[in-house]
Amino acid sequence: MRHLLLSFLLLCLSFGHLTASEQPSAGQNTYLRQLVEQGVLTSADLTDADLADQAKVDGARTAIALGKLARMLEPGTDTSDALHTLAVRGIIGSVEYWKKYAVAGRTCDGPKIVILIERAASRLPTPPPASAKAIPLKPTAFADLEGSYDIVIAGAGTGGCGAAVQAARMGRSVLLIEETDWIGGQMNAAAVTSMDEGLAIVRERGLYRELCGLIKAHYDPLGINSETAYWHRHPCVEPRIGQQLLLKMLSDARGPNGRLDLVLRTKVTKALKSGQTIDGVEIADGTSIRTVRCKILIDATEWGDVIPLTGARYRSGMTTSDSIDGTKAIQDLTWTAVVKQYPAGVPQALRLTSPPPGYTTLGKLFPKAVTAGKADDFNPPIKGDPWHWNWFIGYRGMPDSSRAPQGRTITRTHLNYNNDYHVSVADLEDPAHRQVTLDAAIGKTLCMLYFMQTSLGKSDWAIADDEGYDTPYNRAQMDALIARHPEFAPFKASLYHFPVMAYARESRRIIGLHTLTAHEIERKPGQPIQFPNTVALGDYPVDLHGSMKPELLEKGLDRAEDIPHKIGERGIGPFAIPFESFIPEKVDGFLPAEKNFSQSRMANGATRLQPHTFNIGQAVGTIAALSIEHGIQPRALEPTLVQKTLIDAGCTLAIKPAKARWGTPEWKAYQLAELGK
Repeated sequence: MRHLLLSFLLLCLSFGHLTASEQPSAGQNTYLRQLVEQGVLTSADLTDADLADQAKVDGARTAIALGKLARMLEPGTDTSDALHTLAVRGIIGSVEYWKKYAVAGRTCDGPKIVILIERAASRLPTPPPASAKAIPLKPTAFADLEGSYDIVIAGAGTGGCGAAVQAARMGRSVLLIEETDWIGGQMNAAAVTSMDEGLAIVRERGLYRELCGLIKAHYDPLGINSETAYWHRHPCVEPRIGQQLLLKMLSDARGPNGRLDLVLRTKVTKALKSGQTIDGVEIADGTSIRTVRCKILIDATEWGDVIPLTGARYRSGMTTSDSIDGTKAIQDLTWTAVVKQYPAGVPQALRLTSPPPGYTTLGKLFPKAVTAGKADDFNPPIKGDPWHWNWFIGYRGMPDSSRAPQGRTITRTHLNYNNDYHVSVADLEDPAHRQVTLDAAIGKTLCMLYFMQTSLGKSDWAIADDEGYDTPYNRAQMDALIARHPEFAPFKASLYHFPVMAYARESRRIIGLHTLTAHEIERKPGQPIQFPNTVALGDYPVDLHGSMKPELLEKGLDRAEDIPHKIGERGIGPFAIPFESFIPEKVDGFLPAEKNFSQSRMANGATRLQPHTFNIGQAVGTIAALSIEHGIQPRALEPTLVQKTLIDAGCTLAIKPAKARWGTPEWKAYQLAELGK
């Protein structure tokens, strides 16, 4: 898997493999206008004529534009360092072409400049949204909850938060339930804050656009660059900051008179039904149980744990709820860990002075994936070689607000490479089996941390003690881990600072009116389907950690020939998700969010990332709110109404790039025209 990942990353750095959305088109001059309007370029630097298919652009003039684009990303960049900056930040794949042709007396090809302009425009900063001024939402006590809400959402991850924000902004009363004491799911509670975007154009869309604006609004005044992930190409945020930003969005959506309550350390334990319609839930906080009535229940949990309570049929791995086979593999999970450099030395309690359980075996495997390398080596590793330290920490690099800005140097990251742990359908269905797997996953990451401090010689790095994970919930679960496995006791101080949950890549998925498949989202060599009833877009390539095998495919859905031989082989860029994938076969009053909607396992490998689940949640929140507003079940709702509402909220639904600026009337009209409306 690590060689497949490296192949994809190198693919992203190359101009030789263009995705469908990066092919030059007549609409690309929209991006040039954005750069001019933002003052990055002037109308004299580049013109629409320079973007024509057969255009040859003066090399010296191109060099001036390159310098300005580099300074947009890193103010103060010297002209001589512009190409290096653009390469490091992923705007150009190689400096060689531009060194040769972006000089006096030579010319550059217009289509290559088109790609350059699109990539640069997609990195323009999002203005601070109104929610930046909001005071973070405070959780509601279990005893203070109302007896009924329009919408109950189980799971406050990216999908649940997206649904809650959208539904509350549409005037609905919402109860958002989280079983841990952290919100943000995979993004914050599991610490995967390096945004897996696919292409940067995803930053244009809906609530994810707002989140990107909030991230920049937080870090820019500190002089910190928030584009640290994937070697300074994707946005990233410290988990504790990410949680506060989501709480701001929830607070802003609630408003002064709204009803959006967030309750922590609480679970949905029963779905209440009238016939085939969900009309309430029983919830428990560990000591008390109470009933809450609702018109719509949404499962946005990380594992799809509420689906079985509703009676809806669902898929579990390659099997269905009619015939579960617990032995079948699903995607690997990862229990990550946020680590940082301690310039004054690692606190004694966080130094791992003895090998953790399992290290005798794992310690022989880690060197095959990661080595110390040279201190000044920031280049990609040679294919087939282990990753060196700088490449390793740059992969999931985070901003670090605990110290003064360090330029391009990464001083905080999270361990999410070579510490995946195998998972089976039994982990979805059997809580006891899941606990055994989670314990082992924690142990594997603890071993990786020990390997980092010892074999790699990074004695100045350790678990970050300032992310706020040392909470009552986390202490309780780590104490329970130690009670089950006393051999973990010497590592208690570090374990208390581990994230509060695992990064679960695959969940249960409802069987809906339409099941999205890998073939329908293929971007190369075919084209993704623009469903007439599209309500969300994804971008990421198909990536099933540890389980992309023909024998694990679902019959009648995915095919062996759909399996990419390397990540990104079938392309990256926009694909569509239809309304019908969110509607259960028969159960009413219920909707899936997060990863839990109707899709095949392979499709899930492309939809499971934070930017997508956030906007998928926004779509589900819209469906729920409109259903209640019109007094009908979601299946009876007119999808066009959902689409118009989402487009008005800034959600891009057209796969092909619009020939108009985001958010303008022309942009909105283009979205509907592409959907055939």
